[in-house]
Amino acid sequence: MVKIVYVALAMFVIFCAAHVQGVSDDVEAAWENFQAHHPSGTKSHTNAAKRKGIFVKTHEMIQEHKKNKNAAYELEHNEFSVMDDEEKKRYTGAKAPSKTGSRFLIADHLDDSMRQLPTSLDYRTNVCLAAVKNQGSCGSCWAFTAIAPLEFAQCNKTRTSVILSEQQLVDCDLKNNGCNGGWYTSAWSYLKGGSAKQSTYSYTAVKGTCKFSTSMIGSNVATYSYVASNSAPAMQSALVKYGPLSVAITVVNSFYSYKSGVYNDVACDNLSVNHGVVVVGWGNLSGMDYWIVRNSWGSGWGSSGYVLMQRGVNKCGIELYPAAVTSVV
Repeated sequence: MVKIVYVALAMFVIFCAAHVQGVSDDVEAAWENFQAHHPSGTKSHTNAAKRKGIFVKTHEMIQEHKKNKNAAYELEHNEFSVMDDEEKKRYTGAKAPSKTGSRFLIADHLDDSMRQLPTSLDYRTNVCLAAVKNQGSCGSCWAFTAIAPLEFAQCNKTRTSVILSEQQLVDCDLKNNGCNGGWYTSAWSYLKGGSAKQSTYSYTAVKGTCKFSTSMIGSNVATYSYVASNSAPAMQSALVKYGPLSVAITVVNSFYSYKSGVYNDVACDNLSVNHGVVVVGWGNLSGMDYWIVRNSWGSGWGSSGYVLMQRGVNKCGIELYPAAVTSVV
């Protein structure tokens, strides 16, 4: 009997060792693959052990998420897989003001607009929506969140596409804080004096001396307004009437690793917003309503630079501060 117990125990130990070895092999293979595809994010760093340690934690999070067969979204490794929390924060930067003004954009005629809402809307292929941009490690998301709707509004008015400058806002808008964060409606207030074309004021991802002149202007904000808070129908109506909306969300760890599907992580709920993004449409996937959200982390992140986020439940605070450029000069 003792011999049988000994054999069983030995087999269990061997199984556990093999399992641990398998997990270790999986991490090592994933690490090697990551380094091959992201050499600048690993080999260029002097502290390789630190980077690998961060990667292992990210890998464990992704693998744990994969175990949930009912998950509505997928995660993957990307450039954020080796960044620590402080480094990740540099890719956000939304700072909501204590007072955000009145919210009246289309609430007064919400009933009429709701009856005319299509089941889905997608501006991603619209000629007036510029290609996804990359803010880099500068907390200037607020500038990118302000510029995309303005580009759309200007193009929608003139029927000629225009690419505008986020760097002008980073350098010149003194009501905001460059790479240390800001807010999109404050940016629109500044841009009533003119928004430079990107071709005349290119992006550097660092705050510099203001070089703006009126000869650079490609558009001027005339009017803007907040949309009714916590109202998905109001946001939908505004999207139809005015185009893409600026919003703020709360980014948590899983968001950095988003790949596809409808993002609905509860970890981001009921926290202060920290990142500005742009809503460019809506739809439904497998019974779950979603917003189509344009990020400013380049086309290599997420789904070609976009993320689908659960709609109608204020996921990550996305329905708290929607705002629109309502007219341009």
